[in-house]
Amino acid sequence: MSFYPVFLVLKGRRAVVVGGGAVAEQKVRGLLDAGARVTVVSPALTWKLEDLAAINAITLVGRPYTDGDLDGAFIAIAATDDRSVNEAVWAEAERRGVLLNAVDDVPHCSFIAPAIHRVGDITVAVSSGGKSPVLAVRLRDRIRSLIGPDQAQFLELLGELRPEVTARIADAKQRTRLWYRIVDSDAGEYVRRGDLAGARQRIESLIASTESGEPLEAAPRGIVYLVGAGPGDPDLITVRGLELLRRADVVVYDRLVHPGLVERAPAWAERVFVGKRAEGHSVEQEKTNALLVSLAQAGKVVVRLKGGDPFVFGRGAEEAEALEQADVPFQIIPGITSAIAAPGAAGIPVTHRRHASAFAVAAGHECEGDSDLDWEALARIPTLVFLMGLRGLPNIVARLVEHGLSPDTPAAVIASATLPEARAVAGTLATIAELAREANLESPATLVVGDVVRVGALIGSGASLPLRTEVLIEA
Repeated sequence: MSFYPVFLVLKGRRAVVVGGGAVAEQKVRGLLDAGARVTVVSPALTWKLEDLAAINAITLVGRPYTDGDLDGAFIAIAATDDRSVNEAVWAEAERRGVLLNAVDDVPHCSFIAPAIHRVGDITVAVSSGGKSPVLAVRLRDRIRSLIGPDQAQFLELLGELRPEVTARIADAKQRTRLWYRIVDSDAGEYVRRGDLAGARQRIESLIASTESGEPLEAAPRGIVYLVGAGPGDPDLITVRGLELLRRADVVVYDRLVHPGLVERAPAWAERVFVGKRAEGHSVEQEKTNALLVSLAQAGKVVVRLKGGDPFVFGRGAEEAEALEQADVPFQIIPGITSAIAAPGAAGIPVTHRRHASAFAVAAGHECEGDSDLDWEALARIPTLVFLMGLRGLPNIVARLVEHGLSPDTPAAVIASATLPEARAVAGTLATIAELAREANLESPATLVVGDVVRVGALIGSGASLPLRTEVLIEA
């Protein structure tokens, strides 16, 4: 069955809700928000409905439904578990021409109630055609993450300017094109930054250019978002990071960013790869810095996706410095670092009340050849995490043992953490390199050293990524 989506004007109209339970309460609140005069017909009420009746926010008819209760109603909702009551209400509604929704009873509905996200004057309704209200709710929740207070504030500004635009731009077609220009411009981004004056100035420039018939001025100033893409799984980006990705003009990303996450950018967004690949393709950091600057100066909204967190071995600070020196606006959006997520996916906590009160993180690829790390100090820290440590694993093990760690110290390697192809092995410093080699683990991989690895062995199959272990727990 197909439904025709509409938004009804209920202000001052009579709405009747049959039922007084939790579902009825939810429906009553929605009707009150829309300005309806609500009557509830039910012998029993939730305490919240009782409170609303006590302050005369609703009219209460404290008895079971009887024919005639819909007299004068514009809309009605049957929120009972009794299908015979729904059928009776339906018969009266059809006879009187009253719109009726019978909750979870589509055959007795002349309309269905969608899942609604409302912020300011923006209202988004999601319907599953009555087939799965729960799916509609979950889809509504995803929309909620995309439409927030800044869009509502932008709408308020547009509504405020509407009479002025109508007065200044008489031609209807010209005016429509102007509104598209305004909405598609970076005026909304000014609102996001809290710069209403900048938004007004930007909109004024667009109005003025339309009035004069002149082409738009040079491209506006853009912005760069340095966004942490998380440890691998595309669902582990932050809500804010995903929101920005979905409004990007350009996405600049590296090898550790999951392709499925890049595809969540708008279809029209340009995608630029700047990472290293096994075959040797890479882009120098200085060229990446210059690219970010030039894109922003061309007026683009740029999302720089970086694996993990931008400031944890991601060279995000270098890019931020380059943007600052070029006077380019930017924001840092932290991400979930693999230093914590990779061990966590294997059930290994980096701290534990009985085993480790501190942990240190090092870049594994910095441990080959000459290293400026204080290995003696590292060997005294209860938990050590080495990111991208697979290639330098034998060298890391040798240096830790040389500086005081026992060869029997537990160790684990987690490869492709949080992804479907993730694999992990655990042993000791004496055996971990061989175990990783035998398992054919590939980068990206994270090395964890310390007694916390024993906790991962104890957790076992309860973790999202069970460890293949040697005997780490003595009987």
